[in-house]
Amino acid sequence: MVQPESAATGASPEDQGPVGLAPEPQGIAASHARAGHGPTVSSAGALVHKELSRVAREGKYTLLDMVARGAESVLYRASAGHATFCAKAIRNFLGLAFSTSGARAEDGKLSASYHNKVRHIRNEFAIGSALAEPGDLPVVRLYALRKVRRFGFEMGYDLLMELIEGTDMGNRQLARELSPVTRVDILYQTVRALHFMHHRGYIHLDMKPSNIMVSNQRVKLIDFGVSVTLGHRPHAVTGTAGFLSPEQIVRAPLNEATDLFALGVTFGVIFGGRPLRQSPAELKSKQFRSEAQYHLDNVDQPAALEMPDLAQFPQIAQLISQCTIPRRDKRLGTSAALLTRLEHAATEHGIRLPTARP
Repeated sequence: MVQPESAATGASPEDQGPVGLAPEPQGIAASHARAGHGPTVSSAGALVHKELSRVAREGKYTLLDMVARGAESVLYRASAGHATFCAKAIRNFLGLAFSTSGARAEDGKLSASYHNKVRHIRNEFAIGSALAEPGDLPVVRLYALRKVRRFGFEMGYDLLMELIEGTDMGNRQLARELSPVTRVDILYQTVRALHFMHHRGYIHLDMKPSNIMVSNQRVKLIDFGVSVTLGHRPHAVTGTAGFLSPEQIVRAPLNEATDLFALGVTFGVIFGGRPLRQSPAELKSKQFRSEAQYHLDNVDQPAALEMPDLAQFPQIAQLISQCTIPRRDKRLGTSAALLTRLEHAATEHGIRLPTARP
């Protein structure tokens, strides 16, 4: 068991306060909860949010077993009383010095600087808070961001969030064990989740298999560490090599089609293909950026074509490929358009999408 540093040292409450709390879910259901009506999905969510907000203020929770390790953070199952949730933890040098040897070993495998980790976890909390609303979300729900201190010194941050009991699509063996029809449904749900973000003015910007969580046949997108607003023009290449659109590489303004490009590559991989050949070293090359600009301006052939697991559903394979056309004016441009065309293609192939729009 890994104890949070502040809980282990008995630091005072003012040393443990959160730097932010997500707004409580609002709306009719939440109003009924305040009026004393029976519990609903939304009122239950509001109660969980209120409890975890208190937990974050007081720092009285326990980090249990590690559930995952990302590129910049370690995710733990956490508990406080009867509540079980997930805590994404980052630590600086001091924080690691006061951690257990197991926590130091896990964090030591992360390569990003502490400055970048802080910037990304703050951004993730801000985006997640902006996406919060009543009911079941197609994205992970975030509760609070807590700065961890000991004796007044900053040790790191814990991001308290919904615990998703499931697996991510980065597990290629598990993905290949799913039927093509099941994977088509996961594709459809993922597009709906992106549409949820796009409709609210945000680009995920790091679409890849490991950021698609599947729990009880339901999809949730995770990790908003590098997410931005629609139209954002980046100052640096942001995202994951192998899934980057040409506009990300040349740092052009970003839009919905940027996410759709990465989505196309992502599901090309999920249906048996490969990521694009993009190494971190290449991304720093002037020649590589020049080639990306040429592709963005001129190439209208899809980057992802190999999807052996979709051989029996060619229309869906074609849709995924069209998402990966380098020229944005030739690429599928919006998640709404992709949803409509995917529904039509599924119908043509006799696939019933359980989560299709009425």
